[in-house]
Amino acid sequence: MATSKIFDDEPGLWNAFQQGDIRAFELIYRTHSSMLLSYGRRLCSDHDLVNDVVQDVFVEIWTRRSTLRDLHTIKYYLFRIVRNKLSKLRASNLLVAVDEDDRMDDEQLLSPSIEFLITQQETSNDQAVRLQQAITKLPSRQREAITLAFYHDFSNEEIAGIMGINHQSVINHLNRALTFLRDLLTSQPIVAILIGLFL
Repeated sequence: MATSKIFDDEPGLWNAFQQGDIRAFELIYRTHSSMLLSYGRRLCSDHDLVNDVVQDVFVEIWTRRSTLRDLHTIKYYLFRIVRNKLSKLRASNLLVAVDEDDRMDDEQLLSPSIEFLITQQETSNDQAVRLQQAITKLPSRQREAITLAFYHDFSNEEIAGIMGINHQSVINHLNRALTFLRDLLTSQPIVAILIGLFL
């Protein structure tokens, strides 16, 4: 994560935040809020509810900042809190999961890394659209794992922690997703590159 020049590194940023530095809090918010909103909207079709949950997370961490412990990374911590809150709402039947026909716009489905690979391979716009459409056809857990891996660059261990599953389950979800994409898009070299990143 890029930090401002006034903070040496992420631990320094987190420490300043814990001490009540409003600039540190603002930087954490600016850096992570849009990613959290994007991730939450893939888990829940009620985007207003996702907005509220993300705002609540930032209010909560500011209120409890002095009691929060050191963490793996700020990004990992925030993703895990958002997912836990949405999971609790789902358990209370207050959250509606994303339906097959209620997905994000195609532009939002592709991660920067996938876009970069597509550009590098000079694949056509048509192929890029086909890949985006294929990702929307994945089961929700596989789609979530692919999103966390490609869009947010989390490791398998981090994905396991965020999703609340074990490491092997993450590997299984990613392998099944990539196998599905390979079978659906056998003519696209981009899929072979994606598979090579994980296998």
